Amino acid sequence: MLMCLAATSLAAQSPADKMFPQRAGCYIRQYSPDHLESHPAQRVTTILLLAEASIAEPMLGVWVNVSLRGVPGGEFEALSYCETVADTLSCGMEGDAGSFTLRPDKNGKVLLEVGRHGMSFENERGFETLDRDRGDDRSFLLSPAVCR
Repeated sequence: MLMCLAATSLAAQSPADKMFPQRAGCYIRQYSPDHLESHPAQRVTTILLLAEASIAEPMLGVWVNVSLRGVPGGEFEALSYCETVADTLSCGMEGDAGSFTLRPDKNGKVLLEVGRHGMSFENERGFETLDRDRGDDRSFLLSPAVCR
């Protein structure tokens, strides 16, 4: 009986609980020079997710940091607000700057997929958008990391 309860409890875990236990956590993907050379249309060199529950209650706040090649001042950061939709987290970026989904993947990884209107970022030099319909910046498989 206990084993059934434990299995049911794990299966009922929300995507947020699976990916961000205690509503905290960090995931990263850094692309190697070889990978980037073989994907010339990819601009993202590094992408990092950092959950921070206290800034978006009752939703989950997630900071997205990206480094883009070929862009002056290529470091960007944006805040997003995520909520559970079926087996994913649906995340809207602050300031109507686009959206993305997060889905738990194998081996504790997270799959980020760019939303239909892209993901836009701003820094002191301007705006940049990851477009879902062109280039190689459409989805990213991120690994757990220790941040801060």
